[in-house]
Amino acid sequence: MARSARLFVVLPVALLIFVLLPRAVSAQTGTVSGTVVDEQGQPVPLATVVVEGTNLGAITDENGAYVIPEVPAGMQTMVARAFGYRTQAETEDVSPGGEESQGFVLARDYLGMETIVATAQREPRIKLETSTAVTTLQPQDIAREAPRSTADLLKVVPGFYVESSGGEVGGNLFARGLPADGSFRYVALLEDGMPVYDSTELSFVNADIFVRLDHNIRQIEAVRGGSAALFGSNAPGGLINFLSRTGGPRTTGILTFGGGEAGMFKVDANVNGPVGQTDWRYSVGGFYRSDDGIRDPGFTAAEGGQIKANIGRVYGNGYVRFYGKALFDSNIFYLPLPIQNPSDPDFVPGFPDDGTLTSEEGVGKVVPLPDGDELVLDLDDGQRQEGAWFQADVGYDLGGGWSIENKFRYMDVDHYWNAMLPFELVDAEDWATGFVEETPEGAGFRLTFAESGQPFDAANDLLSLGGQWFVQIPMSDVSDQLQLTKQIGRHDITVGTYLARYEADPNWNFNDMVTAVENAPRFVDLEILDEAGEVIREVTEDGFRQYLTLYVNAEQSTTVAAVFAGDEIALSDRFDLDVGARYEHNTFDILNERTASFDVAGGTDAHSGLNFGTGVFDEFERDFEELAFSVGGDYQVSDQVSVYGRGTNGFKMPIMDNVRSAGEDGVLEPEDIAQIEGGIKIASPKVGLSAVVYWLEIQDFPSGDVQIDPETGETEFVTRFAGEARTVGTEIEVVAAPMPELRLNGTATFQNPEYTDFFTEVGGECQNPSGTLCDVSGNRVRRIPQTILEVGAAFDVGNLTLNGDVNFVGERFSNNENTIVLDSYSLLDLGASYRFPQVGVTARLDVSNVTDEGANALTEGNPRIDESVGAQSTFFLARPVLPRRVTAGITYEF
Repeated sequence: MARSARLFVVLPVALLIFVLLPRAVSAQTGTVSGTVVDEQGQPVPLATVVVEGTNLGAITDENGAYVIPEVPAGMQTMVARAFGYRTQAETEDVSPGGEESQGFVLARDYLGMETIVATAQREPRIKLETSTAVTTLQPQDIAREAPRSTADLLKVVPGFYVESSGGEVGGNLFARGLPADGSFRYVALLEDGMPVYDSTELSFVNADIFVRLDHNIRQIEAVRGGSAALFGSNAPGGLINFLSRTGGPRTTGILTFGGGEAGMFKVDANVNGPVGQTDWRYSVGGFYRSDDGIRDPGFTAAEGGQIKANIGRVYGNGYVRFYGKALFDSNIFYLPLPIQNPSDPDFVPGFPDDGTLTSEEGVGKVVPLPDGDELVLDLDDGQRQEGAWFQADVGYDLGGGWSIENKFRYMDVDHYWNAMLPFELVDAEDWATGFVEETPEGAGFRLTFAESGQPFDAANDLLSLGGQWFVQIPMSDVSDQLQLTKQIGRHDITVGTYLARYEADPNWNFNDMVTAVENAPRFVDLEILDEAGEVIREVTEDGFRQYLTLYVNAEQSTTVAAVFAGDEIALSDRFDLDVGARYEHNTFDILNERTASFDVAGGTDAHSGLNFGTGVFDEFERDFEELAFSVGGDYQVSDQVSVYGRGTNGFKMPIMDNVRSAGEDGVLEPEDIAQIEGGIKIASPKVGLSAVVYWLEIQDFPSGDVQIDPETGETEFVTRFAGEARTVGTEIEVVAAPMPELRLNGTATFQNPEYTDFFTEVGGECQNPSGTLCDVSGNRVRRIPQTILEVGAAFDVGNLTLNGDVNFVGERFSNNENTIVLDSYSLLDLGASYRFPQVGVTARLDVSNVTDEGANALTEGNPRIDESVGAQSTFFLARPVLPRRVTAGITYEF
């Protein structure tokens, strides 16, 4: 990064730290103490009681008691908050040297309507008063859900459809029916208010690789649509903000030892509190995990962890906080599996329900390179991330209604992607015979297992034609957000800038191989024989059909410059209006190596026609700019009911890989997303409800991915422009407590995502007379269901809590032509926990996918093959949900 570029993000931080000075504290103080209880008179431990307008506060103990010393004399507003309860404020007259008593009785807040929300807000507000659709999750919610991954947890957010069948990382999230090829394309992931990486999607980089769930998380805020487009680059579908724990006035901690089937072990911890006798607060924690894999490939499927820490201080007129994170983790990536009978899916003969087409034989495979070097394929690395993040936040009350805030973030991560991908299932004899017929003097063939040399022999007589791909992408990102706020009467006006530069240097090395169709399969070699049985052609080497079928080597960077402004207007005590706009300019700098076809030493087909770099680079630059704006309003019908409405026009900038593949003059432009939504929020004593109705339209969206031509077998990165799509939908979130011991919750999404102007280059049944374009306008958007439901319950029996939930996903179409149906399915998860309050210990047992739904619960078809071809084949590839897993853990809190 140029020195001038670094200065524009470092200087604001340095200046704000320099001017941040604490206000003098009055020497005239007293002490306030009391208890916090619920409506049944039971103590509420871990509630926070603060003196409004100061940094003074306390956390209640197991008896609900608190003590706050050195409270300034005079009339003070005391505010008590606790997760799951509505906030309560009381006024107390504190006398100098006095000891005052103030108690609180908190009412239940079953949908977290009184939770303070910071994401997609100019100023933090309680959830009930926001003009956005937002879901909040606390550590207790995460523990109850027992998610297998970050993506798996997000299925509880209405409007989000999640595919988490790939494993712990690499999930796909589809927001409000927006068409995507996977990843988190229209949803930005944030940590403590700043993007984990400024591109929500790159090829082989799904945003959830940067985020792990552990005890460092204080709260998760998921905002759908609406104003999200103004608060994050490339986030018209939503924002998900992972907020870190920060220290309180006393030291607290949490430690969990957990384990599960298939050799899974995890230790997770966090400790936080004051730094000695100072006003500084700290939090530090992390996890380590090892896992053989619920679909065991024969090697360790996941291993690694992370460390996170922050330290900060809140002054009377400002704050400062520093964050750091180091991530060193690797995870297997599960891909489609062999299925038979589309009308009644099941795994092919000889393939187990918990099987995988990833194999230990793929670890350490060697690929010869045209430059004389060798490439070692580290399949056991899976998706591996090594790197660190640093963030600095400062804020200052300038007086006179002015305040300033700056957030600076830097990341540097090396990302590796290693996987075995199945492309097509073929009959072994038919496949081999095709090569015999290509060889004039050929008389027969020999199929052998590559490693042992033994004759090929499989119960299903099938081969998987696939690829073993190795990808490495060093990435970095430096960003800075400066925000200035001024209160003028009923107006809360904000202006600011967002500046960033992010880099990604992809190196792709794709290789084609052939394996048996079995669990952790063996590689297979094919030789063509003459009439005497002598080898006249070697089709494969060590199971590889072709080395380097596709090669990419590039250096890519993007500079982001954005300005934003907004005004939150209190039109009355009950009616708030907010308006805002964001202008953004992106500059893409691409340096892309040219490729050519090479042959390397060796006598097999695999050694010919390698795609490799020539050492000559093409360099170009492309610029894009766009404007987003939003208008929303919230009306408080009563203390328990509010209604809101919002209209937004957002955008999604092109991703680097599409810019590179389109070239300097290719047709490419930002995507436009228009949304209109309205909803109601209810926070009654026994029911919490949020219901939203929305209309969404997207224009100029591209459809691009690495695909395999089924006729030629050629591997290529394909970008197809699809034009327009539209979704009309309803999102419902409800929690009810008919009795103190029973809590019921549910979410529902009903939507109709369809293409409204969609032309794509495909063959198959819908090919038009010109033979070039297929018009699928009016079809449903592929991979996205119309109906998603989740219903859960938690029941307390003394210190024992039983919980469970059922997740229903409606049918989807696997392809754009809507000829391949993926049937609806339901998943049942159960859990139980027992608390030992005297010693601060909780034991937990969870079972995911209790009924072990397998081949009849498919999340996607085969995205690497044009699925309009061979749609009715007896054998096909698809990715089912993960098998049943039992996990358990012991948690100690202090």
